[in-house]
Amino acid sequence: MRRECGLIGVGLTSLLAGPTFAQTATPTTPDWAFTLGVTSDYVRNGTTRGQDDIEGVASAQWNHGLIYVNVTANTAAVADSDYEVDVSVGLQPTWAGWAWQVALSRISYFGGSGDVDNWQASAQATRTFGPATVVALVGGSPDYEGVGEEAVWGQTSLAWAMTPKLSADAVIGFQDQVGSPDYGWWQAGITYALTSAVSADLHWYDTDNAAQLGESGDGQAVLALTWSF
Repeated sequence: MRRECGLIGVGLTSLLAGPTFAQTATPTTPDWAFTLGVTSDYVRNGTTRGQDDIEGVASAQWNHGLIYVNVTANTAAVADSDYEVDVSVGLQPTWAGWAWQVALSRISYFGGSGDVDNWQASAQATRTFGPATVVALVGGSPDYEGVGEEAVWGQTSLAWAMTPKLSADAVIGFQDQVGSPDYGWWQAGITYALTSAVSADLHWYDTDNAAQLGESGDGQAVLALTWSF
């Protein structure tokens, strides 16, 4: 799920996201949840990965009490790969008024010649205060994208339900990696529920180090359409 980037972000899942993270389980959460979507560019940790192409994103999640398993796939290219598959296994307890997610993820790329697969660990905390939702996330990898160097990242987001169908959100984050450029990033945008299952969102992403990151760190608008069922 995007809107981490997200996924999991992402919006928040993005998914918003990055890998996109599971929604917190409640007594009414179904055992299975699915999403399908398209996006004008795929974003992970504030940088674009889709090389300005239209990308497809899909996810399936299984919940069983505190445990969840999430599989997310997208068509964004990293190096010369064709598509990405993220598999996450985690716990989603509620503690001290916050909904928590602690996960271990395997990020795999297919169809390319480079060694960019990697393991990631993350922890996320979510809490709602009336119309506002706050999310804080930290993550890291011992061999980020196959370069043999460790990386850490984090982000904090605030989403505000403006109407039953329209919400706005803003995110600030950072990524530090040995052997590669460090950077800060931010995003801001809106999400609109077209139906009970279909939503559209428009976000602007930017970083503070485009000079070293290149095109992936340039500011740009990203439009996405998501179907949840």
